[in-house]
Amino acid sequence: MADNPATETTQAAARSAEERPVEKKGLLAAFSSLKVRDFRYLWLGQVGSATAMHSDIVARSWLTWELTGSTVAVALVNVMRSVPMLGLGLFGGVIADRFDKRKTLLFIQAWTLLIYLAMAIVVLTGVVELWHVYTYAFLIGVGFALNQPVRTSFVPQLVDRAHLLNALTLNSIAINSTRLLGPAAIGFLIVFAGGVGPAYAVSAAFYTVVVLSTLQIRPRPVQADQRARGSMVGQLLEGFQYLGKNRLVLALVVLGLGPLAFGHSYITMLPAFSEQVLNRGADGVGIIPSVAAIGGLAGGLVIASRGNIPHKGRLMLLAGMIYGAALMAMSLVHVLWMVFPIVIIIGASQTTFRASNNSTILEAAPDRMHGRMISVTMMDTALGPVAALAGGVVADQYGVAAGIFFIGAVCAVIVLAVGVIVPAVRRI
Repeated sequence: MADNPATETTQAAARSAEERPVEKKGLLAAFSSLKVRDFRYLWLGQVGSATAMHSDIVARSWLTWELTGSTVAVALVNVMRSVPMLGLGLFGGVIADRFDKRKTLLFIQAWTLLIYLAMAIVVLTGVVELWHVYTYAFLIGVGFALNQPVRTSFVPQLVDRAHLLNALTLNSIAINSTRLLGPAAIGFLIVFAGGVGPAYAVSAAFYTVVVLSTLQIRPRPVQADQRARGSMVGQLLEGFQYLGKNRLVLALVVLGLGPLAFGHSYITMLPAFSEQVLNRGADGVGIIPSVAAIGGLAGGLVIASRGNIPHKGRLMLLAGMIYGAALMAMSLVHVLWMVFPIVIIIGASQTTFRASNNSTILEAAPDRMHGRMISVTMMDTALGPVAALAGGVVADQYGVAAGIFFIGAVCAVIVLAVGVIVPAVRRI
């Protein structure tokens, strides 16, 4: 175990520079990482997992509404789904660094599969009650809190560093494409198959594919000295100590947290924005995230097709600035169709920013810290409600357009400040 975090970061960056072969560029190059057998199976699992996750949002909310007719109950169920991220999200990174990632991923996926099966049985047999849904949402949240740090930090064990950005971008493409198709498909299934029960059965089927795909993965072995040791709490504290000593990685983690937590909170303001600014109803609320997902898909394809992009730090900073600027621009528009191109830019820049941020963190940090560093950035999900609250306060005082402009400005300021204060970010 190296004692000097700065030295480890320098060595990691040097390895990255050495592993930058010239690659062909174009649409086919966007899928170059899928030529790697083991990553192909991991990515197939990502598609199945993301499809089930986005479908579950619709099924869970609809089932709660059917049982209660209460929007408060629907909100509480979704809160229960998010609670585990607060308590377990950081420990998901510790688990990723401590144990065999493939076995850990299999355990988490089997856990999730069993929960989907149990929920399908409860609903199909007609015995479902509200407490079942609350319990289910919490247990699914546990799986999600542990899954993402393990899955993301597993990628460098399957592909070389030259393909890392491409692989992470393909994961984002999987998420955005299933965000477009999953909810709509599950909505039709609920309507035409007679309820939510078949929807949960389909989610269980998707997760069966996820488990079978992961079983096929044969990762490179990890040296014993690259695994985290000691108590779980001690390993978590070690991760924060590493951040305190390594200015570059700390800057990258701050970038992964702040802009995404604030930026994505614009979703919570869409009902008010649609009604008060665009003079629309639920159609505006529903279509804007879908258009953003199209932008994310398109942006991901462009970035993935560029091969091993040099100067990822500059790409990340540029994408972050565009992300913030696009949010500010959105707040100034009053016609729905004029919002669409801006939202496409929001989706594309967000995907580019997240993929390049994860890639630079995994390149800059030593292997033994990958899980813990990624888990910290994924706390943007937990910090999102706080950011949304700040934007909501501004919106209540000055109007929803001002609230969206505020969160966009915060994104841009954080990115600009980190880029100026920590010049090393621009040199990655």
